[in-house]
Amino acid sequence: MRALWLLLVVLFGACSSTAPTPAKGKIVVAMTIDWEGDDLSKENLDAVDDLRKTLGAVPLTHFVSAAYATKQHAKSTVPAAIAREVRPGDELAVHLHAWQSLARASGLAPKVEPSFLTGTDEVLQLGDGDVGFDTDLDAYDVPALRAMLVESRKELEKVGPVSKSFRAGGYLATPKMLLALGDEGYAVDSSAIDPHRLHDLDDDQWQQRLSQVWPRIDATTQPFYLRAGPVQLLELPIALVVDYASTAELVSVIEVAHAHLVQDPGHDVFVVVAFHLETLSDFSGRLVDAITTVRANSAIAGELMYATVDEAAELARFTLQ
Repeated sequence: MRALWLLLVVLFGACSSTAPTPAKGKIVVAMTIDWEGDDLSKENLDAVDDLRKTLGAVPLTHFVSAAYATKQHAKSTVPAAIAREVRPGDELAVHLHAWQSLARASGLAPKVEPSFLTGTDEVLQLGDGDVGFDTDLDAYDVPALRAMLVESRKELEKVGPVSKSFRAGGYLATPKMLLALGDEGYAVDSSAIDPHRLHDLDDDQWQQRLSQVWPRIDATTQPFYLRAGPVQLLELPIALVVDYASTAELVSVIEVAHAHLVQDPGHDVFVVVAFHLETLSDFSGRLVDAITTVRANSAIAGELMYATVDEAAELARFTLQ
């Protein structure tokens, strides 16, 4: 009996000594680039290559508008031009602006107004005759939004595999847009944003519109679930858009994430950074300076983990269990 008791002590002691320790969380950073559907100029594409020289092996999530391929004078080389920038390890995903050409390609009668920038029928004229970049997505009903999602995916599949992640033009993932996403089998949305972060703009109407869609979002908001009809979408909020943030603000959002990780080291903290193909050459310096500063801070640099939106969403689902 004593021998049996000693054996049990040894076994249970061994089990307790090898019990797994809680996993250490990370600052999960998703770098995302919105391809707006306007201009595939060499300057814009070269800006992506230049940014990668600083980022190194960091994966990018490319939210791409299909309108590059649906414009009246679209070149047959559009898919190849996009594909050259979507590197191994990157994610290719749908970005939807209600361009007139995309609506037509989707079998719809185009609805150009209202503009989410002005709230009126005054829309942006971008020079190529295709309008609708700033058309409020709610101008269309759910079946029409689904049609544009289907057409977008069809065009992007000429580039490569397309994920089930999504970002709405103007960040307007409205209830109708969410219903369309749910019906089309999307799993992740990354449109939520703090309207007050767009402080460099004079577009008060746009900020008011976004406040209706995202009334409780700030730069620290962590992933959450959204109801999309009968299904749930994982929402990965955008912390900052590079076009509307200073280098100091970009650094600060990572520092705040690190502070949260210190307080709760067992859970990942998520930071989604957004920038745009069409303006990257103007604003990439802010991002480069911010990344350089953050990487120079050894306490933070060791906690960083870069991921695509799809990969970050998988980690977030685990956190939300």
